[in-house]
Amino acid sequence: MSSTYVHNETPHRELAERIEELVTRAAPWVEKVTGLVLPLPSIELVSVEGLATAFSAFMRRSVERDTADLELTEWQKRVVAALPAVAAKAARSAWMIDESLLIATSVGRPKTLIVPEALEHLGLAAPDFLCTVVVRALAQQAQVSACDGALVPAPVWPIIPPRRDAISQFSEGHAWWTSERATPQILGRAVDHSRRRRPWTYLRTRVLVNVSTAGARRRRVRATAFVNEAVNAVGLDAFNQVWRTPGLAPTLDDFRRPKEWISRLPG
Repeated sequence: MSSTYVHNETPHRELAERIEELVTRAAPWVEKVTGLVLPLPSIELVSVEGLATAFSAFMRRSVERDTADLELTEWQKRVVAALPAVAAKAARSAWMIDESLLIATSVGRPKTLIVPEALEHLGLAAPDFLCTVVVRALAQQAQVSACDGALVPAPVWPIIPPRRDAISQFSEGHAWWTSERATPQILGRAVDHSRRRRPWTYLRTRVLVNVSTAGARRRRVRATAFVNEAVNAVGLDAFNQVWRTPGLAPTLDDFRRPKEWISRLPG
């Protein structure tokens, strides 16, 4: 890979340069660890309003794609029409508790949106933690490329609550699994997550938007362990068939019984 792309729409020029450097260093390791080929990386630093605008446009494109061949009721049509505005409102209210947002552009290419202030609120601006953010972003972009956008980002219709969204959990688990293996190679040391500190503003915002991180963390840990068990059992080549084989993506039941899902992977 000869070039990277970090687009900065904010005053945070130094952060953009740091991320550019990390992408250059991390990309080969992400490819090596995952066995996937990265597209041209695309990370964009945006303001909160920029995040809301981009997420709303992505939601509009996605819901149009997901409902193109469906016969919707009048109520469903109203829900679908409202989704872009709902996405923008969600981005404006919850930007502080999300390290990044993966979208697909109008031509289907993956892009990761980052609000610089969110990294501060999440305790992720320090160099070691920033590296983990970049690795996870690249891992998810590699997923999009591997499945040609069929699985990741996850379909937006029908609407599935995060706790029931197996595809998004699987994608996040794979990204964290990648970070756990690639980041120490990039930095030359393990990342001590116990040193990560979140300011009081993060905790206040989490309460205001009614988000519980305990359940999200349990789901992430379970999905990460699921990916690890599968890769250890069958190897990367067989595991990576999940991105290209219709019907092979794990369900929530598969997370509870990983050995059964592993037995369905190509040998």
